[in-house]
Amino acid sequence: MNTATPNATRHAGLLLAALTLLNVLNFADRFLIISFSNAIIPDLQLTNFQFGLLTGFIFTLVYTVFGLFTGSLADRVNRPRLIAAGLLVWSGLTAATGLAKNFVHMAATRMFVGVGEACLTPAALSMLADRFPPAHRSLAGGVYYMGIPLGIGGSFIFAGLVGPVLGWRGGFLVLGLLGIAAAVLVALLMRDPPRGTLDAGADTAHARVHSFAESFRGIAHELRTNPAFSLTLLGCIAVTFVQGTTVLDLVWWVQERGYTETEAQRIYGLVFLAGGILGALIGGVGGDWAHSRFSAGRLKFLAWVFLATIPMLIGYRFVSGHTVAFYTLALSGAILFMLVFGPAVSTLQELVPLQHRSSAVALFVLCTSCIGSASGNAVVGYLADALTAAGGAEPITRAILYSQAVGLLSIPAFFLAARWQSRRAVAAVAAAQPSPA
Repeated sequence: MNTATPNATRHAGLLLAALTLLNVLNFADRFLIISFSNAIIPDLQLTNFQFGLLTGFIFTLVYTVFGLFTGSLADRVNRPRLIAAGLLVWSGLTAATGLAKNFVHMAATRMFVGVGEACLTPAALSMLADRFPPAHRSLAGGVYYMGIPLGIGGSFIFAGLVGPVLGWRGGFLVLGLLGIAAAVLVALLMRDPPRGTLDAGADTAHARVHSFAESFRGIAHELRTNPAFSLTLLGCIAVTFVQGTTVLDLVWWVQERGYTETEAQRIYGLVFLAGGILGALIGGVGGDWAHSRFSAGRLKFLAWVFLATIPMLIGYRFVSGHTVAFYTLALSGAILFMLVFGPAVSTLQELVPLQHRSSAVALFVLCTSCIGSASGNAVVGYLADALTAAGGAEPITRAILYSQAVGLLSIPAFFLAARWQSRRAVAAVAAAQPSPA
């Protein structure tokens, strides 16, 4: 059993706080384009499909592919220095986004923002796994992923406050300069924890891999031979596809639910902020609780929660704006948005050998961002344009509902992954038993 000294606990808490703040900045930068969607789309004369590409594939393809390399690097090099370098790149390009004059300019800056942001999460989550024991990793991951609602909600609130004064271009410049300052602080103050010391029986002598090829071979082997790992990834892809379909939510609030742009930015930001924090905590605490009581408990927890909450996701799209029901269901959707990350990422890291943890996180980011949320962005944008051209009431509502049907795949995927993880655990216990004399 691993025990933590008060000093180690304090260091773990400080590291978690610092990395969570960086993730807040990460998602604030990433979602500022969505926060200013009602200004950027007409200013740059974009279609819904082009906007879906900017927030989806154009950013995400570079972000996720480059993330495979940074995941491998995080298994090999000093992780805080890698984070600082990435933060400097993405913040500089965020500031440059404010200079974009058309779709091509915006696409170029978004691509290189993705290069920088790819450095953060694989390194950060592997560092947290080296600071927190297994019993608390779901909660640690949930707190880290609280950076998503804090960053996204904060970006909407930031846009609502700064936009009327500096415009959308000035907003990008200010946020980019904040990130550059943060990069300097990370490089000077953050320390890399030793690898694998909190994992019972971990081979810390081989905790690092020595080449990109070794990383890729190792993670490809897990995909081929570890059904629990592959099915967990599949479930996460389905969930994040649904998340991607919400890219037009702010436009939907304005065009089909009767809100003004500033009103939607502020209220949506607050709702997402509150719901996302609750979701991260519920996912982290609930995942660790289920892990302590059931075999493959985190995966079962996710499967049952998503099965039980489908009616809320559907109902949200049918109620009128400016009502208690609308805000309640919007809050519930924000909670569900964030619930998956803590349980899923901690499970994925425990399903692979220690030396491939960062690469597993990088693969998670690739699959959920590129195949999941980016596909959701593009599909909902395409359907919204097609349904608008075809006529009929509330085309964005229908586009979102049709797209979100993909999320139903998450339920059987998590249930089956839990079954395979339970079998894997039984097999490991059997293999550890001494042979009869």
